[in-house]
Amino acid sequence: MLFSRTTSEATRSRYSGAVDAVRAGLRLLASEGDARLREHALALRKEARAGAGDFAVRAVTLIGESVRRAHGLVPYDCQFMAGLALADGMLAEMATGEGKTLVALLPAFVFALHGRGAHVATVNPYLAERDCEFARAAFERLGLSVALLKERVSPLEKRAAYRADVTYGVGTEFGFDYLRDQLAIQSAGGGKAALFHEVLLGTARAAAETVQRGHAFAVVDEADSILIDEARSPLIISMGQPRPCENAAPYQLADRLARELELGVHFSAKERGGRLVLTPEGRAAASAALTDEVLAGIRRLWPQYVENALHARKQLRRDVHYIVVEGKVVIVDEFTGRPCPERTWRDGLHQAVEAAAGVEIQEENGSEATITRPAYFRLYGKVCGMTGTAAEAAAELRASYGMEVRVIPLNKPNRRALLPDRVFINREAKLGAVVEDIAVRHARGQPVLVGTRTVANSEELADLLVALRFPFRLLNAKQDADEAEIVHQAGEPGVVTIATNMAGRGAHIPLPAESEAAGGLHVIGLERHESARIDRQLVGRAARQGQPGSAQFFLSLEDDLLLRYGGSIAEKLAKLQHRDGELPPDTAAHFLKAQRSLEAADREARRALAEYDKWLDELKHAL
Repeated sequence: MLFSRTTSEATRSRYSGAVDAVRAGLRLLASEGDARLREHALALRKEARAGAGDFAVRAVTLIGESVRRAHGLVPYDCQFMAGLALADGMLAEMATGEGKTLVALLPAFVFALHGRGAHVATVNPYLAERDCEFARAAFERLGLSVALLKERVSPLEKRAAYRADVTYGVGTEFGFDYLRDQLAIQSAGGGKAALFHEVLLGTARAAAETVQRGHAFAVVDEADSILIDEARSPLIISMGQPRPCENAAPYQLADRLARELELGVHFSAKERGGRLVLTPEGRAAASAALTDEVLAGIRRLWPQYVENALHARKQLRRDVHYIVVEGKVVIVDEFTGRPCPERTWRDGLHQAVEAAAGVEIQEENGSEATITRPAYFRLYGKVCGMTGTAAEAAAELRASYGMEVRVIPLNKPNRRALLPDRVFINREAKLGAVVEDIAVRHARGQPVLVGTRTVANSEELADLLVALRFPFRLLNAKQDADEAEIVHQAGEPGVVTIATNMAGRGAHIPLPAESEAAGGLHVIGLERHESARIDRQLVGRAARQGQPGSAQFFLSLEDDLLLRYGGSIAEKLAKLQHRDGELPPDTAAHFLKAQRSLEAADREARRALAEYDKWLDELKHAL
């Protein structure tokens, strides 16, 4: 057996006795005062620090009662099950809307009792701040401290945040702080060489100005996004501050060449959607175009400049992979749809994109320190996580992190109607059908949430609705600051919301009675994503907590997934008979096949990266 993946009923069987004990404990605590609760917490801290291992049920009971007093909320049985599974170091698959913010408090309290700090990692600053504030009253009632790890603040403020019993922050910021600490240790003369001098020569090392105090426990929200989807994007700290490039000529010449070179003659792709490489004819053309002036300013092999320019021109698209904000290229995260202003492409690719976008080219910064997300989270003594989708990645999570998946039962039965995919001959026919569907649902007062894969897709649909004078709200990487408000209102009667990649957004969508009566929130997927888990997270926005709701995907033969990863099937399907541009329903199977093929390739790439990380670790320990 390669991995252990439980069903929701197996989880219920595993933890039902513990939940009964929690409920019994809650009845006893209900009559006790706050001072008595704090005494219980102090006793548990002593047990934890003495190495006692059997106190999770009592700890979860105590924090559950504190949550009730702080917020008037009594956790559901499924939330207690999830909390206990997390305290065991599991990954809990919880459907969207089942209350992950509250659940995170349960294991965080169990871990914090050990006195070594517990980190709760979220996907963006808004969620980190919101969840921290929710947790504060419950933890402080029991005598534990809670802090928010803010970005772009002084080391003194960061150090104070890490000294708290529980620290909430964005997952990447925890990783960046680790890298900054490593640089601080190096600059202070740390490492084996410094230890050698200290022992043999009696010289004292300078104290490193670090902010973290170790990696004991981590609770990871949207764990599949952080641990799986972003696993191939390393965290990198670069040298210096961004500044205009002193010699942009190599990037500009490479960009001009990229516009002139021909596919199949001067360059080719190793595989569909893969990296573009120059052919011998392309290398000759690139070499012929290289001038002495440009040659004097290059810092890598000239063909790499040209291949970067080809990638920037042919494969990275504006308003899909990046946006331009105030004259700067800003990467858009492909999994969350969020802008990443602090992230840049490496090895000159970012400069190639700047040349293609026609903005001022910035100087390349050499990387000082880097770590992959899997390598960072493996630093923790115990990691647990929550997500709406994990079962598909159970084997990978076990292999990479030693985490088993527990599928948590729903609090209320699922009433979601999942409608069959509709497939169209082209994007124009698809968008026309989407607009018709939106109009019908809007007329009866049903709220509609349209999830798009890219900024460009969202704006294309938005332009159609504007032309029809149809009211809607738009949320993509360009309106990221308004995210919470837009998502919060998405369930209002008749409201139409277009949003890039709702996966991991985390904000609650209230559903008034009028919206329920109209059928609940209806989710439209404008494309199939490259990962089925992201599709499932989008669908999970509908029909939360036993509410009515529905979901459906609208696809076309011009969708990227089919064109880039479906081989020649799009050409074959285009020859089929269709009615008003709509193809037979069974053609949707080809999209799912392409999706599975891409997922398998991504898993293999992450496996190779994990092996490389392991090799690096072994090499470091051998030195």
